[in-house]
Amino acid sequence: MIKRSRLGTFLPLLIILTSLLGWGRAVQAQESVRPTPTVDRLGPPPTVPSPTQADEGAYLYWLNCQPCHGDQGQGLTDEWRAQYPEEDQFCWNSGCHGERPYEDGFKLPRTVPAVIGDDSLRRFQTVGQMYAYIRVTMPYEYPGVLPEEEYLAIAAFLLRENNLGDGAPLTQESVNHLALWPDETMPLIAATAITAATPIPVSATPAKSNSPFSNVLVAGLAGAVVLLGGIWIWRRKAQ
Repeated sequence: MIKRSRLGTFLPLLIILTSLLGWGRAVQAQESVRPTPTVDRLGPPPTVPSPTQADEGAYLYWLNCQPCHGDQGQGLTDEWRAQYPEEDQFCWNSGCHGERPYEDGFKLPRTVPAVIGDDSLRRFQTVGQMYAYIRVTMPYEYPGVLPEEEYLAIAAFLLRENNLGDGAPLTQESVNHLALWPDETMPLIAATAITAATPIPVSATPAKSNSPFSNVLVAGLAGAVVLLGGIWIWRRKAQ
């Protein structure tokens, strides 16, 4: 009787443990086959509670730069164009960005360079040069349309994504004193690219004019002097 009572006590516990173990395995199996959410590469970047200047630049980059320069700054590659709806993948074949754009359209270049990775900013020596370039030439369809603080935010974002700079906020004054490559010597071509204009030497005496008009004028004045002189002599003889 004692053995049967013990078996009757532990049997329900064994059934419960077996059921819990089976349920845990079923949940684990469901999680293992759960599909991974698809990342929307055309969507805006995630927001952060206290955005920095570079974080704000990330959103501005998405809004103004990403359509052409790519979600990873890779440029207008075939892989990036494939992320767009099929009707928007071949912009040059349509009227909006082709040889004959619509009234509100614009012609899009065939090649759009990368701006993140692989020394994509090597064309610039200072942050000021990069900032001045994007401020004057971008966005491509409406250059210079953004406020100054938005251009600074985009510059800060590009610095962060390229692992450049110290993360300090950029100002119109500070960008001119920040080197993109502080540990490297500026190449000779970059150092000599901007030189003072050579003044054109000016002669101490005015150059003689050989124009036909000036020759006719001199001849006319000489003829008038001779004529007046002849009239004066004739009147003296007539008296």
